[in-house]
Amino acid sequence: MRLALAILLNLGLLTGLGIWLRAAYRAAAPRLRRWLLPALAWRLLLTAIGTQFPESDMVYAVINSKLIASVLWEQPARALVVLQNASFTWQGAHFHMYAWSNTLFWYKIIALLSLATGGQLWLDALYLSIGCFIGCWYLVRALAQTLPATPAGAGLVAFLLWPTLVWWTNGLTKETLLVGTGAGFVALALPVLYGSGLPRRFWLAVGQLVGGLLLAWVMVRMRYYFALPLVGGVLALAAVRRATRRGWLRPAAGPQVGALLLLLTLAGAVAGALGGEQMELTYFSHEVDANYHHGLLTSPNRPHVTYADWDPTPLGLLRHAPLAAAQVLVRPWLGESALPLYVGAALENALLLALVLLALVAAGQGRGGRLPVALTVLLLVYCLLLAAFIGLSTPNFGTLSRYRAGLLPWLLLLLLQNDYARQVLKRLV
Repeated sequence: MRLALAILLNLGLLTGLGIWLRAAYRAAAPRLRRWLLPALAWRLLLTAIGTQFPESDMVYAVINSKLIASVLWEQPARALVVLQNASFTWQGAHFHMYAWSNTLFWYKIIALLSLATGGQLWLDALYLSIGCFIGCWYLVRALAQTLPATPAGAGLVAFLLWPTLVWWTNGLTKETLLVGTGAGFVALALPVLYGSGLPRRFWLAVGQLVGGLLLAWVMVRMRYYFALPLVGGVLALAAVRRATRRGWLRPAAGPQVGALLLLLTLAGAVAGALGGEQMELTYFSHEVDANYHHGLLTSPNRPHVTYADWDPTPLGLLRHAPLAAAQVLVRPWLGESALPLYVGAALENALLLALVLLALVAAGQGRGGRLPVALTVLLLVYCLLLAAFIGLSTPNFGTLSRYRAGLLPWLLLLLLQNDYARQVLKRLV
């Protein structure tokens, strides 16, 4: 029974992938479609390498997902109960985790996938990596079609080609699901924000709305502190765009940005008031403090981020936030360690810093690019918030590099919009 189901599911998944590749190739512009297969091959190569040298988190995730899958097979009538609850019993042992645990949610996702993969680590990673690729490809295509004045190569490099982004989203990492669903969510939103709106066909419009809600839900369940600013920001931008089209708001940059920032502030206040324990400042501060000290314990005798006057109160974290955001982009720096992994990370940081300086110079010269101002501000605020959160809670450089994958493509998308970058990217797309 299990083998037959696995064979059928794999045949369905592979057939669906083949149909999707054909449709994606036809739907993309000629200069973009030529990157479909090379970008997928690049991702599959890094996925194959990653599965040959899996981290302990990956192995542990597969082991625990097999446990949940065993419960599903033995108690199929209670499958929905098991998937919804934070506790379950198997062979007399009782397992319980925090209800909003993203780790438990991650195990359940892999457990469902194991119905097709049989719990094979490489196959789990393969399907998850391809899923992330599909979400990223949709966003790259949506950017090129909806905002044709912007460089299509910016999205291509940011979401499909940048080496560390592809590496950290190569399968059995939470970042794979986070980046893929985030990209897919924004890809669905862009035509509504800057294009023709929802599809005219009723069922297509319903499907797009349901798909957007599902992607947003998965993002929030994976990492709500990463997801909520993006989801809330897109909704705030949708309100601004709606008000502009109705004539209630002038299309000039000032009113657009002002209204967006006001709505973002209101959304943050509402989330803090109605979002439950997870949105309380005291809970947030406690979580950041706990993660910070755990990161210090896992970084002995290695370079890491520290704050000499660490103050885990809301005001203290706010005071540390600018330095934390900056350290996410520059640490480790060149010369901080001779270990190969640190040198590679430092070289990437040097390149990112050069791109930041180039973008600032271009903006000062009025050549910052053609990305809509409100969307630019939204992505900038999102990147700053995420960088501050990661810098405060993640002193370990290895973990920081992995967590940074959640903001890296959005930052690169911004940094590659200027006219200088456009001249280089024209050679790609």
